[in-house]
Amino acid sequence: MHLDSVDIQRLKGGYLLAALSPAEFDEVLEHVKVRKLMPGECLFDQGDPCTHFFFVLSGIVKLCRVAQSGEEKVMDLVRPGLFFAEAAMFMGGRYPVHACALEATRLVVLDNKHFLGLVRSNGDLCMRLLSTMSQRMHCLINEIKNLTLHSGAQRVIGYLLEQLPEGAVASNVRLTAPKHVIASRLGIQPETLSRVLAKLRSGHLIDVHGDQIVLNDVEALRRLS
Repeated sequence: MHLDSVDIQRLKGGYLLAALSPAEFDEVLEHVKVRKLMPGECLFDQGDPCTHFFFVLSGIVKLCRVAQSGEEKVMDLVRPGLFFAEAAMFMGGRYPVHACALEATRLVVLDNKHFLGLVRSNGDLCMRLLSTMSQRMHCLINEIKNLTLHSGAQRVIGYLLEQLPEGAVASNVRLTAPKHVIASRLGIQPETLSRVLAKLRSGHLIDVHGDQIVLNDVEALRRLS
């Protein structure tokens, strides 16, 4: 399987590779592969040796940790246009989470050894990557603040608003993961998610049709988030 021109442009726009020069990007491109995952298929397990990092072209990947009790905590739901496992690459060692596809998914697989060799041999590239990764870190810190400072209802509303496609005119969103997975990602119980959706529906702010949700008043929802 190969990358087409659309795939290449998406990959080039990813935050980590956006820092590369055209020549550096072309060199990385020579060492990538494309992989398809079926719904529910595991990509790697927590504790596996960290040999690659990944970019989502289509589909969605669930990253989670499993406690000794067997309880699953969803750490992230990785959507198209995003990298994952890149932090583990720089830390070395093993993957700290499980990764599996929630739906049919296409990934770009990037080789850690080659990418790290490129960084080590180019001090200027190293500084550019530090800048882009620092920006990414600030985004993650803001997300942690949202999860800790916002109520369950605010987290749910914020999640719904995040699902709106950029520049979209329509206000329809699709829940791309089961509700119990979304609840875990938001740090709430599934029952809380159901209650919040029911309350928003009774207030005519949303309509729910299976996994399709219509945001009837986006501005009102933003004021509540």
